[in-house]
Amino acid sequence: MDWLDGTDFGYYALCPAPYLKAWEGTEADAESPMHVGKVLLPDHGEVLTLGGQALPVAYLDRARTFVRRVSCDDDASLEDAVEHAMTSDEWQDVFEITLGGHYVLLDSGVRGAEVGVDDAIQVNVPSRRYRVQSLLIYSFMGEFFLERLIAA
Repeated sequence: MDWLDGTDFGYYALCPAPYLKAWEGTEADAESPMHVGKVLLPDHGEVLTLGGQALPVAYLDRARTFVRRVSCDDDASLEDAVEHAMTSDEWQDVFEITLGGHYVLLDSGVRGAEVGVDDAIQVNVPSRRYRVQSLLIYSFMGEFFLERLIAA
């Protein structure tokens, strides 16, 4: 599993790949203190943001789920724990968002021109409207925030 080690600015953004070089690092400044949010990027649609805390983040493509590590001793079985969490009835609906295409998950405050290979995670999302849901899970490995995309 590929992890981004943390964010200096408190938020990650799912930046549309075609916009990456133009990303100034201020586009998500108006974010609320929620764990997940969205901002409108003119001419590029909605941008998903994750944050409020400088936690490491990963993306599980198969589950279309972002995982942020609150505390963890070992993430070797994390994918199994996330898979098990998919059936939970405790997921909370947050909002709907329209996404589609190739994105770069990055520290929202970093300029796109300065983002290196180790500073971002590539994310491909089929085009459609999604319901964003959040869940905090506790497992023997630790504590994790999950945000998943469910076709709306």
